[in-house]
Amino acid sequence: MRRMFLRTLGAIGLAFGMVFAVGAAPAAAPEPDEVTNDQMVSYYEQGAIGKSVWVVDSRPAGKFITGHIPDALSLPLDVLKKDPASADKLAIPKTAKTVFYCAGRECTLSVDSAAIFRKMGYTDVWVYRNGVPGWNQKAQPLLATEAFLKKGNLILIDTAAGKATVAGGTNKVLQMSLADLKSDQGHALLKDLSRNAPIVVLERGDMAAANAVMEDLREQDFRRMAYFPVSGWKGDMAAAPAPAVLTWAPIYAPGQVSPKAFQDAVASGQFILDVRPAADFARGHFKGAISLPIEDMEKDFAKVPKDVPVFVNCATGAKSAKTYDILGRKGYTNVSYLDAEISCKGEQCTIKE
Repeated sequence: MRRMFLRTLGAIGLAFGMVFAVGAAPAAAPEPDEVTNDQMVSYYEQGAIGKSVWVVDSRPAGKFITGHIPDALSLPLDVLKKDPASADKLAIPKTAKTVFYCAGRECTLSVDSAAIFRKMGYTDVWVYRNGVPGWNQKAQPLLATEAFLKKGNLILIDTAAGKATVAGGTNKVLQMSLADLKSDQGHALLKDLSRNAPIVVLERGDMAAANAVMEDLREQDFRRMAYFPVSGWKGDMAAAPAPAVLTWAPIYAPGQVSPKAFQDAVASGQFILDVRPAADFARGHFKGAISLPIEDMEKDFAKVPKDVPVFVNCATGAKSAKTYDILGRKGYTNVSYLDAEISCKGEQCTIKE
């Protein structure tokens, strides 16, 4: 009961923290087509997702693999726009309750996806506007994929001490019993680990144990976690090294900048290029940013200067990375981009890597 009470307090604290950070009024009433946090959690707990309720993740595939609502399907908005027939591959009945989500209320990928589905004749379409942040606020688990584990640079936690575990790549493994992980010894091994480190809890047929690990991690203020069933791993298994203090540092792709570097660029008045839709830009953007939607980039790229540093952002990192590639093909060598989720109200923006 104590842990449940603490978890509830934590969720309330997060909610209030978000409100106070942006100076907003209490949450507005749900939109007519909106699924609330409690409704989404109910679908999950009832085992309805993928059976009587179809849940679709509108974020880029690279975000889906890092952690998604269990049993959700992946259909990125840009894929749906380019190939509407891709919806047929999901095999969702036209009359089924279909819920779209993305990276929170400031993300419109889910809203746009839902609108396309309605035009295609789907009759029971909803939007989970709170998306991943709302799911996290309710302390619910996200499911990672094998592709994410293979990508590497993760922290893996396995409570099956002494058993062969997921091996290979640049991942680091902490293998201890649940009791030891939750002890002072276990916490000491994690104390120097960045709270933004991506952590994947390996699940071995005991979801309660995986949830207990994630709950303990939340209480230590870790922010990026998901679980992965070991039964889904097709790679090598090996013994984990002896437990040691863990550290982690992000690995950035060419042209990619850290959130801090991007914020410094905003603060110093650098050229900030926002490639989200104009309507999203109007609702909020980084101070001094210039709007040029990625859909107009091929014809209007000359509006982007070549003689000063250019820093690109979008809502999730997908369009900013594509803009970097587009401008690179046009001969630009002064472009950097932010691969992170942003939310803005006015000129107050938050970045979640």
